[in-house]
Amino acid sequence: MEDIQHIIVDGPVAVIGDIHGRFDMLKKLLTRLGKMPVFFVGDLIDRGPQSFEVVERLIQRQARGVYGNHEEWMRRWCRGDGFQPDVLHRAFGGATTLQSYGLEPGGPWGPRFTEIPPAHRRFFLDLPLVIDLQVSGHRYWIIHAGVHRRTPLEPGLTPATVVPWLVENEPWDLTWTGGDIETCRQIGRLVIFGHTPHLKPQATARAIAIDTGCGTWASGALSAVILPEQRFVSVKPS
Repeated sequence: MEDIQHIIVDGPVAVIGDIHGRFDMLKKLLTRLGKMPVFFVGDLIDRGPQSFEVVERLIQRQARGVYGNHEEWMRRWCRGDGFQPDVLHRAFGGATTLQSYGLEPGGPWGPRFTEIPPAHRRFFLDLPLVIDLQVSGHRYWIIHAGVHRRTPLEPGLTPATVVPWLVENEPWDLTWTGGDIETCRQIGRLVIFGHTPHLKPQATARAIAIDTGCGTWASGALSAVILPEQRFVSVKPS
């Protein structure tokens, strides 16, 4: 899979924020969204109790999106590059993902990634780092952690070349370097991102932030932005 995926679709489409294993919230949101095409900003897994069900439903829905920092360990593991035990830390929440797949965190790690269903392994491994999305003639970047001013750039880059340069040279920043929406860099089109939770979706002329704490806070909502109209839809825990 290429690190940059180029997709052209007619609107309306929905881009969903960080889900973090909350299948109950995803079901509620998908009901609200109806049959429109669905994209996601990553961090599908960990923390919440039903990561398996989240991935299964997104596969069934033919949803497309990017990987976040919480998918990186799963992608490495599914490639056979070994398991990172630090993801079992309670704050990170990897143990709940393993449990949703019927795997015990204390078990032997070596070959057990093969117990992840093949369709799910393909799903994780096929996720791109960023999506260049065109919806009804409007252009967007979908990037898990956004594009923030704190990341130093090579001199002379044009707005159109910033993201390809970061993909090639600083990919870690696109999944891990979080920040407030006001720190987002102006790169000539809207960047839709998650990673850093906010109490509600936020939008500026530069970016749209749609992580509203689902699976991170007990009261966190799951949100989506409808494109190209930039309308927000959110669901809250029962």
